[in-house]
Amino acid sequence: MACATKTFRMFSLRTAAAFVAFAVILGSMTGLACVARAAAAEAVGYVAENAFFSGDLGDGLHLGRNLTDKGGSHKGSEAGLYGGSRQINVCDPELLLEFLLDARNTKKKNAWAKALGIAAKNKNVKKYVKSLTEVVLSNDTLVANHGYKKGDANRYDAVLEAGTAVLVDVFGVPRVKCNCGNPLAVSEYEPGDVETKFSHQDKGNKKWKVKKNRVVRVEKADKPQDSMTVVDVKDPAERVEIDLPPEPDVTGTAPDDKAGTEQVTVPQVRGLSETEATQRLKDQGFAVETKAVDDPDLDLGLAAGTEPDGGGTADAGSTVTLLIATDSSTGAPSVDVPSVVGWSQADAEQAIRDAGLVPDIVPQAASTEQAGTVIDQNPAGGQAETGSTVTLTVGQATTDGGTADGGTAGGTGTDAGTDAGTDA
Repeated sequence: MACATKTFRMFSLRTAAAFVAFAVILGSMTGLACVARAAAAEAVGYVAENAFFSGDLGDGLHLGRNLTDKGGSHKGSEAGLYGGSRQINVCDPELLLEFLLDARNTKKKNAWAKALGIAAKNKNVKKYVKSLTEVVLSNDTLVANHGYKKGDANRYDAVLEAGTAVLVDVFGVPRVKCNCGNPLAVSEYEPGDVETKFSHQDKGNKKWKVKKNRVVRVEKADKPQDSMTVVDVKDPAERVEIDLPPEPDVTGTAPDDKAGTEQVTVPQVRGLSETEATQRLKDQGFAVETKAVDDPDLDLGLAAGTEPDGGGTADAGSTVTLLIATDSSTGAPSVDVPSVVGWSQADAEQAIRDAGLVPDIVPQAASTEQAGTVIDQNPAGGQAETGSTVTLTVGQATTDGGTADGGTAGGTGTDAGTDAGTDA
């Protein structure tokens, strides 16, 4: 996706300058000029909208600067991409696992695993998280971040500030943003092709000076790594070698006898027509399913990418999700309505919000045993339009025969998930 520059090397400096000026003018006249991709700037400690997790997994370290002078794209096997020490404690993977394996968070777990290209069985998720290593970013780093929106992982580009705590895999790629559990992937863009956008400064996202030539993008190493060389956060002039866990087997059962466990590269299809993108994926032996996503940089109907990401690998014969650019204004999609009868009010409201719906609480006098739990809901299941209301009848114990005041839509329950349905 990078704007072409290498072709100018054959010209003299004067000719190149004239040619570039002409290209800029021509591009402006014809609408072909390169348009920078917006990337959300996320400071250390800032939990973005639609976070997968709302807890205290760890924020990282406020470094105040980049620890190295790197910039551009680098393989995950390269030394100095991350900061750490042999006793660094900036993330809590066990807390993340506890959250993901909770039966009430099954939808989030499935979306989380799908964004990372792993099978969503509990044993696979557990093995995968345990194979990740906690570090901090030594430079401002461009990633593909994912928030949780409408029951799925909402992908967006982000520049994470140096010092942000992340979990990296055995290929040296950032895979989880520690303070919110968001799954991370390799951005499809080069650092020079994006413009950082600061927002939500009133919610703790402090602004810092981003030097575009010092923003890095980490690509998958050619093979799994046994160790990683990081910058010592206590003494940036020193380097520390840390061991990495072995690569986990998280592929799950092969879809048929012919698929086996052979890994096949997922082709890059962004910008292609749906027909052409589908054919490229099928040519590689993949089964294809499609999913509509919002992407303001593409015309409607064009391929916005894939899950797993293009350039990565997937099991031969497995299913790849083709993302198709659409317009959210054309109508809200339908989502499954979770059945929450018998749940506590707080847990029920959270589940309804996580599904992309709005809970409306109606109190009803009930026995002591039913107090604080959902005794009825409408609709009770099936599907409903995203953003529509689900009425929850909650038992209220009374001593005078009256009915206690109940909550209102979005006004009760836990803090986690109150941002569901907003843009990241």
